[in-house]
Amino acid sequence: MEALLAKKIGMTQVFSETGDCIPVTIVQVERCVPILKKTIEKDGYQAVLTTYGVRKEKHTNKPLKGFYDKHKVEPGRLLTEFRDEEIDDDQLGKPLTVELFAAGDRVDVIGTSKGKGFAGVMKRFNFAGAPASRGSHEAFRGGGSIGMHTYPGRVWKGKKMPGHMGNKTVRVQNLKVFRVDVDKNVLFLNGAAPGPNGQIVKIIKSKKGGR
Repeated sequence: MEALLAKKIGMTQVFSETGDCIPVTIVQVERCVPILKKTIEKDGYQAVLTTYGVRKEKHTNKPLKGFYDKHKVEPGRLLTEFRDEEIDDDQLGKPLTVELFAAGDRVDVIGTSKGKGFAGVMKRFNFAGAPASRGSHEAFRGGGSIGMHTYPGRVWKGKKMPGHMGNKTVRVQNLKVFRVDVDKNVLFLNGAAPGPNGQIVKIIKSKKGGR
């Protein structure tokens, strides 16, 4: 298995051996435990079900507690699957660490981007806006006409319009692992990872040709 869950700590900068200033995102792996292996023969697809963090007993309902008890693992904060990953049976129930990766590896980071509330088309989709010369009247930041002819007689799904900005699943590909701190279970990733500080993100080793 070449994937794990981690918490985004924040961004900083470090200096390389050549003296270059490198922007890095620091992610820390806390309690990340694979608990169930899914196979094509039994489940129709291949995946590894992983739990992360610690869940208080008062926040664990009976069905969830029964699931964790069945697999002899303490309840975690969240459950998620890593598709197309393999793991040996003897590794199930054992915590994953940053030793899965080494400096120089390329990884994909998946997380939820920051929610930015309601936004207009200029901020949300980089529209140019209407000309602000003589004759313009209260339409400077509008998106323009969205009208249709008799056919199709409606607005196409996916039309770029004002709406909720951010708060979407984002995958940043091919970030370089700058440093691995085994003692503190921390990874230094060259570049920016999606989401606010404190968010749980997926870190998956990049495959050739992308995923």
